[in-house]
Amino acid sequence: MTSLLLLVKISWRNLWRNPRGTMLTALALGLGLALLLVSLGLLDGGHEQTIADGVRFGPGHVVVQAKGYQDSGSDELLLPALDVANIENFLQTGNIRHVVRGISPRLLATGLMSTSASSAGVKIVGVIPEDDRAVSLIPQRMVEGTYLSSNDKLSGVVVGDELARKLELKIGSKAVLMTQSLRPSGAATANGDGDEMQSTLLRVSGIFRTGIQGIDANMIYLPLPAAQALLGVTGDQVTQVTLLLAQEGDSPMVARALRKQLAGEPVEVLTWRESLPMLAQILGLDHAFNYVMNGVILAMVGLGILNTILMRVLERRYEFGVSKALGLRPRQLALMVIGESLALTAISLVLGLALGLSVQHYFATAGLDLRWVFKAGLPPALVFDPILYSRLSADRIVWSVSIVFAMATIISFYPALKAAQTDLPDALKVV
Repeated sequence: MTSLLLLVKISWRNLWRNPRGTMLTALALGLGLALLLVSLGLLDGGHEQTIADGVRFGPGHVVVQAKGYQDSGSDELLLPALDVANIENFLQTGNIRHVVRGISPRLLATGLMSTSASSAGVKIVGVIPEDDRAVSLIPQRMVEGTYLSSNDKLSGVVVGDELARKLELKIGSKAVLMTQSLRPSGAATANGDGDEMQSTLLRVSGIFRTGIQGIDANMIYLPLPAAQALLGVTGDQVTQVTLLLAQEGDSPMVARALRKQLAGEPVEVLTWRESLPMLAQILGLDHAFNYVMNGVILAMVGLGILNTILMRVLERRYEFGVSKALGLRPRQLALMVIGESLALTAISLVLGLALGLSVQHYFATAGLDLRWVFKAGLPPALVFDPILYSRLSADRIVWSVSIVFAMATIISFYPALKAAQTDLPDALKVV
């Protein structure tokens, strides 16, 4: 035990014989750990944020819609009012109610919005304002006016800022919305033929900005009764019922429970991975790419440790020869080199943690603005906030530190073996 403590003391002193070189080396290796931590934080934060934005700007964690709607997207595929009531009752009283944060029935259709300035194709979203506030992020992204409320007149509409700019709309401006009447469940609408065009005069009550071109330039939100009246939908029929859950990981469980409850009904119950397949594929590819990049970072850190320790060993052959001549055994020489390597790694970990967590904290609070990457706007298939916030869990920090320390320990065995194998006559010739 005494000899081991002596070796530790010698290793520590050897490390600081050249303090400038030791600190520069430790800083270089610490940068590798810092880069790994920042990379993991942005990766996890980006994925978490992309999923959250995708489901809250889109169909939720779980969506229930008419069978075939996912493939066809036909406006005429509606959920019967009885199914909607069944879904809402089950979610409010069933054994999964504790994981459901919000339920929002929505009526979706396409239309044409016109003003004296211009016209544009739009996606009509009819919602119950109070219900949609618990699910959608749109109410939180209002830049002018207010979001819809149940007290609004039927003519109120909320539009994106890009659409407002194109049509020269302001708060209180009027616009004409034209769309095709729907023929729910194969029946004629209250207005007669299901194929006739309908129009209504709308007044802008609010303008929102998400930073997502596909939403800001195309989506308009109406109170559900107004959308149903315009589209000729009878009863309480809607296109889909969207669910926001407390945790994304509960999506498969909730979907299974709903499928069981609605067995035999002409509906489809989809998790966000099924309703947003392109988003799921992009996240999968991004996961794979980032793990490769993290592997490259770890390899660079490992090579840095190996190169540093090996060079220190080769430069000190004479010293090792003298140590052997004074009676230091090869095993003790190897332990001394391993001790130096681990001490250097420990210093690097402290510097890396300090630097990495500082940068991570900045990105967690201020975010990383990616709008310069998407100057022309985000592709329509991508639905996420262009300002990326880092999220780094304690598990990730422990994993990063552990993997770097374990890698340094393993790598140090090779330079230690080289030191232990120092040939005494040859080493003493080096002056």
